[in-house]
Amino acid sequence: MTALNPGMPDTGPQPVSNLISSKQLLFSPRIQSLDVLRGIAVLFALFISVWAFGGFSQNDQNGLLISSKGFAYRLFGAIDILFDGKMRGLIAIVFGAGMLLFLSKDNKKDEPSTHDLFIRRQMWLILFGIINGLLFFWTQDVLFHLGIMGILLFPFVRLSARGLLIAATVVTLIYSGKNFWSYADDRKTYNKYVAVLAAEEKIKKDSVAKSKAIVAGIKDSTAKKDTLTKKQAGEKGAWEGIIAGMKYDSKKDDGENKAMRASSYSSLYNHVLPSLQAREAQWTYQFGIWDFSSMIFLGMALFKVGFFTNKFSRKNYLLIAVIGITAGLLLGWYRLHNHQHTLQDYAKYINGHYLPHHFFFPFERAFAALGYASAVLFLINAGVFKMLWRGFANVGRLALTNYLMQSIICTLFFTGFGAGYFGRLSQGQLYLFAIELFVLQVIFSSLWFRVYHTGPAEWLWRSLILWKRLPFKKQKEQPLETSIPTIF
Repeated sequence: MTALNPGMPDTGPQPVSNLISSKQLLFSPRIQSLDVLRGIAVLFALFISVWAFGGFSQNDQNGLLISSKGFAYRLFGAIDILFDGKMRGLIAIVFGAGMLLFLSKDNKKDEPSTHDLFIRRQMWLILFGIINGLLFFWTQDVLFHLGIMGILLFPFVRLSARGLLIAATVVTLIYSGKNFWSYADDRKTYNKYVAVLAAEEKIKKDSVAKSKAIVAGIKDSTAKKDTLTKKQAGEKGAWEGIIAGMKYDSKKDDGENKAMRASSYSSLYNHVLPSLQAREAQWTYQFGIWDFSSMIFLGMALFKVGFFTNKFSRKNYLLIAVIGITAGLLLGWYRLHNHQHTLQDYAKYINGHYLPHHFFFPFERAFAALGYASAVLFLINAGVFKMLWRGFANVGRLALTNYLMQSIICTLFFTGFGAGYFGRLSQGQLYLFAIELFVLQVIFSSLWFRVYHTGPAEWLWRSLILWKRLPFKKQKEQPLETSIPTIF
């Protein structure tokens, strides 16, 4: 395993820790590149999460893809290809690296073992996720899933870098397989629908023949019932339901908009609860396990080969960045292009394509997230934009606080419990809101560390893990140490 102390001498390009004030390293040993990447992921994820917070629904997105023209369509396509899934993947990659960093610490006297502390850490993270979902109405929360996955993947931390990379690849293939199996179910539904249409056509012909026979006074003892069976009607309705769900309807979101603009907190809670339960139960076990574990495994593997600790040359970082970003963007274009065809004529798409439009999505986000991370590390080691990286690192050190702050601010701004702007802003206005919150959190994080050495949520999390009150405010000439690094 690579050295974990970011303050160690390095013979290569300037490490990230040299770009951050030495005072910031007093509280806990950190790898500053992880802070930078974590901050970037939390901030740029806003451009996707604002869709759900602000009411830019799947129906609205489908409408843009079906029309396939205009500035709004191109803007949505750009944001989707650049960020959708990629920032969640980057968060999971950093989380995987953070797991190994946490578990690499030595046990301290009079404290529980590091392994016990890790499990406590994950249990409290799960609770933070539940609070974020139930109290702050964020149905796309990732804290719950990171907490669950940290416990499930704990036994794999001793795997070699090669073993972890193999695990990441296998899980990513399984994730793609899950997408294919879902598509295969739609193909079966469509084939049954086609068979029902054929049966329906035969029934019509038989009905005409029967009518002619009756007119001719001929009794046909072989005449069959001239309606579909209950099973056939169900099979026809299943496909028609899929198609109806994909069509754009300008009135489709009226009920959701009205519910989310309700001023009663209890009404909002009752409305959001089913979606949250589906996300944290059904989605987790069907897709979430594969979604998060593939990227967490990748983060662990990258940590063990020294990716985050400046063990790669600038040339290698640049090469990985170019390959990863190019592959991610091309696969994103392929997905979005075929998604348009899916929405415009799903039957035609099924007849002409063996794979679903999102089959390569797990690889798309893996390539893109890895490419983004490598590009950032290349630029950091090149010694450019130092102030920018400091800003992102500050946000990353307050990742839990900033993440929860996003939920609180968006809930107060968009729901009827607050300002009630849910479904009222255009796509472009939502991105302007995200930019404003982005800048606000960079400024807030930078100012915060002038007085405090940790964020309020991070302080609470650490105190709960150790079950004792930890120092919060900076103390002059008294460096603070703890065995609980700030790892989101």
